[in-house]
Amino acid sequence: MSNLLPSPEKLELEGDSTSVGLRWEKWKRYLKIYLEAADIQCPIKKRATLLLLGGTGLQDIFYNLPDTSAVQEGVDNFELALKQLDNYFLPKQNKTYERHIFRSIKQEDGENFEKFLLKLRDQAKKCKFDKPDDYIIDQIIERCASVELRKKILTMGDDVTLDKVVIEAKTLEAVNHQLESYERKEKTSEINSVTSKSNDTSKWGNTEMRSGNFKCGRCGKATHNIQDPKCPAKEKKCHGCGKVGHYQRCCKTKLNRFKRKIEHEQEEDIRNNRNKRPRKDSSVNTLEDNDSQYIFNVNDDATIKCDVGGVEFHMLIDSGCKSNLITDKAWEYLKIHKVSCKNQTKKPNKILLAYGSSIPLDVKGSFETEIKTNGKTDPCSIYVIKNGSRNLLGKDSAIRLGVLKVGVSINHVDQELSKQFPKFKGILVEIPINKSIKPVIQPYRRIPIPIEENIKRKIKELLDADIIEEVDEPSLWVSPIVPILKDNGDIRLCVDMRRANTAILRENHPLPSMDHLLPKIRKAKYFSKLDIKNAFHQVELHPNSRYLTTFVTSSGLYRYKRLMFGVSCAPELFQKILEKMIIKCEGVINFIDDILIWGSSGEEHDLRLSQVLDVLNENNVLLNKDKCLYKVQKVKFLGHELTPEGVTPLPKYIKSIQEFRVPNTIEELQSFLGLVNYINKWIPKLATINEPLRELLRIKLGKKANIEKYWTKKQDHAFKCLKERLTKIETLGYYDVKDKTQVIADASPVGLGAVLVQIDERGPRIIGYGNRTLTDCERKYSQTEKEALALVWAVEHFNTFLFGKEFDLITDHKPLEFLFSPKSKPCARVERWVLKLQAYRYKIKYKPGNTNIADPLSRLCKETNVQPIRDDHICQIVQLAKPHAISMRDIILQSGSDLEITNVKNGLYKNQWDESVKTFKIFEDELCFYDNILLRGNKIVIPNKLRQQVLVAAHEGHPGIVSMKERLRAKVWWPKIDKDVEMLVKSCKGCTLV
Repeated sequence: MSNLLPSPEKLELEGDSTSVGLRWEKWKRYLKIYLEAADIQCPIKKRATLLLLGGTGLQDIFYNLPDTSAVQEGVDNFELALKQLDNYFLPKQNKTYERHIFRSIKQEDGENFEKFLLKLRDQAKKCKFDKPDDYIIDQIIERCASVELRKKILTMGDDVTLDKVVIEAKTLEAVNHQLESYERKEKTSEINSVTSKSNDTSKWGNTEMRSGNFKCGRCGKATHNIQDPKCPAKEKKCHGCGKVGHYQRCCKTKLNRFKRKIEHEQEEDIRNNRNKRPRKDSSVNTLEDNDSQYIFNVNDDATIKCDVGGVEFHMLIDSGCKSNLITDKAWEYLKIHKVSCKNQTKKPNKILLAYGSSIPLDVKGSFETEIKTNGKTDPCSIYVIKNGSRNLLGKDSAIRLGVLKVGVSINHVDQELSKQFPKFKGILVEIPINKSIKPVIQPYRRIPIPIEENIKRKIKELLDADIIEEVDEPSLWVSPIVPILKDNGDIRLCVDMRRANTAILRENHPLPSMDHLLPKIRKAKYFSKLDIKNAFHQVELHPNSRYLTTFVTSSGLYRYKRLMFGVSCAPELFQKILEKMIIKCEGVINFIDDILIWGSSGEEHDLRLSQVLDVLNENNVLLNKDKCLYKVQKVKFLGHELTPEGVTPLPKYIKSIQEFRVPNTIEELQSFLGLVNYINKWIPKLATINEPLRELLRIKLGKKANIEKYWTKKQDHAFKCLKERLTKIETLGYYDVKDKTQVIADASPVGLGAVLVQIDERGPRIIGYGNRTLTDCERKYSQTEKEALALVWAVEHFNTFLFGKEFDLITDHKPLEFLFSPKSKPCARVERWVLKLQAYRYKIKYKPGNTNIADPLSRLCKETNVQPIRDDHICQIVQLAKPHAISMRDIILQSGSDLEITNVKNGLYKNQWDESVKTFKIFEDELCFYDNILLRGNKIVIPNKLRQQVLVAAHEGHPGIVSMKERLRAKVWWPKIDKDVEMLVKSCKGCTLV
């Protein structure tokens, strides 16, 4: 039986956290009804049904509560689960606060009495009233919308009861509704069809509409005019302006005037029948109020055949209504043909209004089903209209089914393109000046005679556009002009601002980087790119800053009234201005004058694009129509090509490398390698391919030196191989802070390699590669130290993505698992690296080298001019660990000639362990060399010839075996040191006497 019942919808846990308790109470009530109807009696099954229907969000909450995982014997597990969830969702109620909420409840405009009463009863349960009905009656008298009801209740005296009040309220509502039916002047049983011609004398063109008396100015209804004393809004308080005498929808404040203006424009469109389509910028959203919707029926041309719950059906596409509507006759037809549907409701909480009428349509009920057409399926709700005339497919379903394309209106931007150089609204920029810099007046530079007329014409254009102005007074700063001839013969007028820029103070406002941008667009499916035309010229300069832009021409001095190209702080100032302008828009970022908008779906993208365009229009921003791109799935931004799958370098860069001829000089080779270096993060083996070419740079030749005689087959092969490799560029994935993250690092004898990987439900994806060569000093480290260095460098290299996030640090060197654990005592160098990683939240994990994708990167790494990680920390340890009885020079000299220490060095650096130093191999991970001194952790390993001298110094004062060991362990170490101490103390006669 339960399979035939409509199950409760999943408990909605997202959204407003303050109302989650109320949503839980309603869902719990629905669940209990469902369990009773489905005849589920077993407490364990009831608990399982609770968790199943509640969804994964509820399950996560429940299983994280204490003592909830196991089924308990001897108790009602279902009631226990409800109690535990109640304690979680329902905070302890404060009687005083709940009563305050109760007293604030009022009957809203258009709200029926039954709904108002339900709110009062629900809240009264939380207030712990002795006599709830009395308080509810008081609140009805105080906050009901009907003056007549208030009078009726007050005339009842002390005999009033809540039941009597309810009967009286419902009676008044029914009478008012009947009166409206009598006074109705136009039939509203059909959805308005806008097909009249321009000379049609229909109801839309009657004198009453034109005279302004069609609707009441207080309540907005068409049943009476504003002078009617019985208008229900006459004594009502407006929620918009706070004044008494009208509803908010009729308020004359600025916001509501805008709404009415939209309504008026839509009425004009319908009356004039402009192409039988609504205005492009008229949105049904401006006409919605809570659960109310206006319905527009445009024409009969857009009727489509579709499948509604398994029944073939014809519907009319209505772009003016969000909801799907069918007539009551159509509903009977669907029932006869056994339509597949669920969640049938007889009284849906939805008000539908025919456009031009304030009388709601008679909605008999609603149901949920699937509409199929055009090869797509849309699960949706359909409303049944009594005496309806047409079956309408709403805008939302039509878009999802692909039978309606709603483009974003950018007419206001296109219209602005006809204007020349507008300026941002309310923006006046002042350039910060260093007053200590002495102003410079540069002389006029002679201009070639053939372009003099072009320059005069350009100056006139700038004057007419209000971008520059004449200077009729002496100026402290004067700069020359530098005309640049374009390919089309036009002139670009540039000012040489190099001397003036020395006096400009930089704001140092950060520009966005691709590393910070890419994670934001990880789920993007559609992109739009907007380009601001002559962006700097749209920002007005403060009069106090204009003198700095003064330039000299053959016709005199001029200066800019707008921000100009060439001012050193202009990019930062413009970036800051535009960021503030679009800060409230989601899914958008700008890099100076380029704006990128993205969305995870077509609807989300269109909404975001519309919001950005509205903001730009409000601020009078002019766009470059030819450079704007709208709703594409591939876009070029900041030198990268962005797609839903990931990011790649721009094809033009790859093409430039592929078409590069063989370089003849060092300078040309450097240019070529500079281009190649741009795509380094996409090609893991790039450094290996480049190696023969980089060998030429190590030859100390001048930039102009010819390298033809050094160019061998090895270099030629590398050059061709590199071009071939560019045909296999990988697409890097987008970083997502929510996904599991791994950093895989490895070290070879010559370099370090690292890969940043993220894992989601689709599997792993590579975010980026990194590699570098080891310095000469680092190549002398032991293999364990190199592997530890690889981990530290990899984390620092990907710091932007890792800091503040948990991640796995993968290595193919097993000892590092222990060295980076809290219990380890590594050598001084590794200890310092471990301390550097304490700011990160990571787990060391071991993975064999044959499965480590960073392994080839370290072996095939690129050479870089890397500063070695300093060993000051180790130097300090050496100084502190040195015994006072021995000089540092003696330790260095004896260590260099000590055969045992030499054999340890061969073991560490060459992995050739002599039998005589097998004891040292046990502590391999703790050993390191500094300035020819062998260290174990933070202790110096004393050479053989100095050990007796150290023992004698530590034995001074006959401290005994234990104390002597403590003295030595603090600073020095060698194999069997404890045994040597014991032998010395036992052979000492003084210690024996003590």
